Parts: sequence; structure tokens; C-alpha cells
Amino acid sequence: MARIYGIEKSLAEYGFDDKTIKEIIGNGNLVNVIERMEKALDPDVLHEILDRHACGGGKDFIARMKKIGKEIADKSLSEKIAHINNISSDSEKIALNADNTLSVKWSFDNNGKYKCVCGTTIKTGVKVAELALENNNAGDCIMPLSYCYCCAGSGRRHLQLQLGVELKTKEVISTPINSKGEKPCEFIFEII
Repeated sequence: MARIYGIEKSLAEYGFDDKTIKEIIGNGNLVNVIERMEKALDPDVLHEILDRHACGGGKDFIARMKKIGKEIADKSLSEKIAHINNISSDSEKIALNADNTLSVKWSFDNNGKYKCVCGTTIKTGVKVAELALENNNAGDCIMPLSYCYCCAGSGRRHLQLQLGVELKTKEVISTPINSKGEKPCEFIFEII
């Protein structure tokens, strides 16, 4: 999860000076941090930083992804995608596009809207996932789409284990925390 401490550490590792880091981190409100990062950083650097803070999914989940990957290793990419779509709940769908990219949609139902599963906090007492809810403690905040390169990175890693191909996040199309729950998580991954 992209948390303030991790972002601050990554900015230092990318060679940003203390003054710039302090300006970006500001008051520590994660929505504002991402907005400042979008203004101050090259988009590729921003995406790399957020991607590297992607959730792992836990040991059992990773083991399950690896097991699926081994079970379907001898299949074509189209067959692997069909298999994953068949064993996944309706909340996850993958499509192989003509331009050799993958479109991936994760949609977690929340009474007719979409919910977010991110457990990071925006500020004390307010979780990122709350931004997808109509009545939340976050006020009128809307998380920039770029924040979700973190979640895309998590999904990318899990798909790589299953599909046996290297992927790169190309685009974040939509997310519940950027649309007040109106749109699902949707990403495009390049096959490398």
C-alpha cells in the first residue's frame, strides 16, 4: 500500500532533496500528496514509485497464484486468460486486446455501487476505501487516478504469476475512489 512513509522513502531513493520531499508530503493528507506528486514528478517516476508500493496479497494468496500458474503453464495465453476468468468470481475479468494488452476489471459490489479494498489511510481516521462511499469522513476528496498504480501493481504481479508473462501497467482507466463508487477498478497492462 502506498503510505506516506513509503512514498517519502521512495522519493529520497529517487534522489529528491529534503526540501522537495517536504513540499510533496506537506500536511500528510494522502490525496494532497498524490496531487502534489502529479505536479512535481515525471509521470513515469510517479507510476514507478506507486507501483513499487503495491500490496503483496499475503503468503497463502501468492501460493495460490503460483499454483494456478503452474497448472496452466502449458496453455496458450488466450487459454490461460479463459481459465482464470472461469475460476474467478464475477468480480474479476480479463480480456486480451488486439494490441497485445490486457484489459482487467475488478468490481467489488457495494449495494449497486463499486467499493475499494485499499486499507491505507488518507489521514488519521479516514481510509482510502471510504472515498468510494457516498457518506464518508473524507469530505469532498477525490483520489487522483494515478494513486491506483499501486493497486494496479498488485494485480499486475498476481497476473504475472498466473499467466507466466511480464506485464507493465499502461493505464488506470477508472476506480471507485476516483468516481465516488460509480466505476469499477479498470486497468490496461502491456505484455512485455
